Amino acid sequence: MTSGTWTHDYPITCERARALGLPVNSNMPENVLRLMELYPQPMRRQPSVEYVPVPYRSDRRATPK
Repeated sequence: MTSGTWTHDYPITCERARALGLPVNSNMPENVLRLMELYPQPMRRQPSVEYVPVPYRSDRRATPK
């Protein structure tokens, strides 16, 4: 999960999370579902994060404190 292959907006299904050994419960109370319907999310036309498969190098050097 920390290799940089996946981004923060890559969904992990319940089945995959269970396979990873995570404790997963997919039961959602009806009142929570109704609340979420009040705040629909806009459809994005482009991804929010772009994966660049090369190491990031910064020219900035840490300043001593």
